[in-house]
Amino acid sequence: MAELIEEKLESEVSITNSLKLKTAYEYLNRLSFTVSGNSTKTLELLCSDAVCLFGASTITNIMLTKLAVHCLMPKKYGGLKNSKIFILDASNGTDVYQFVNFMKQYGLNVKKAMRKIMICRVFTVYQLTHFLKYELHAAVQKYGINIVVIPDLLSMFVQQPETDIDEVEFLMREIIDVIKTISIRGKVLLLTSLSLGSKSSPYHHKLTKSITEIFNKSIEIDKNITNDKLKIVLHEKQGKNYVAIRKYLSITQEDVLTVTR
Repeated sequence: MAELIEEKLESEVSITNSLKLKTAYEYLNRLSFTVSGNSTKTLELLCSDAVCLFGASTITNIMLTKLAVHCLMPKKYGGLKNSKIFILDASNGTDVYQFVNFMKQYGLNVKKAMRKIMICRVFTVYQLTHFLKYELHAAVQKYGINIVVIPDLLSMFVQQPETDIDEVEFLMREIIDVIKTISIRGKVLLLTSLSLGSKSSPYHHKLTKSITEIFNKSIEIDKNITNDKLKIVLHEKQGKNYVAIRKYLSITQEDVLTVTR
């Protein structure tokens, strides 16, 4: 009898050890982002997620902006606690007026909300890599940043195709190493976008593929050319593969631009 009890206890311990246990803090500090005002179309993101949005530059950056502003909402309305946002603008794609528009729609105090956002503009792939490697972590620590937003992360690599391919691969490895540590080291929600379209070059697709693996979640936004409806799919990394965990069909660009309260 004693041997049977010992075997049962050992099996229970091994099962417990194999589970990935979460703290209560992880459950509390969760972003509930409503895509189109419909409570059934909600994305759940944790404060330590690294999330990438794929799609046409215009719509992904609108969604990125809406996500960032939503983070500033009070916790009871689906935002994150004590949010402060750092935007590393690598593409000149940050539309401040769109931020203000969403803040007004969400009912936020625009002046107070804007003070919680810092923007840094970089102009070359070398400045981008240098800032990520040597300055971003210090800025996160100094200003208490918990959301880092990087619109169109790879756009400058595509805009500067004259850069030597070996140099590009070196810089990409540097960027990948930094991004891997951002959310783990500082409990930071990382939101970025990669523009993809039917006219994207093989070079662009190669860069995208090299960096995709570092994100634990991705949001893919496809536009139906016949009726302009959007299909939004949330993927989550499980092991080496991405699995679709939520899919929203027939969403319009107006749905993304509009906040329903």
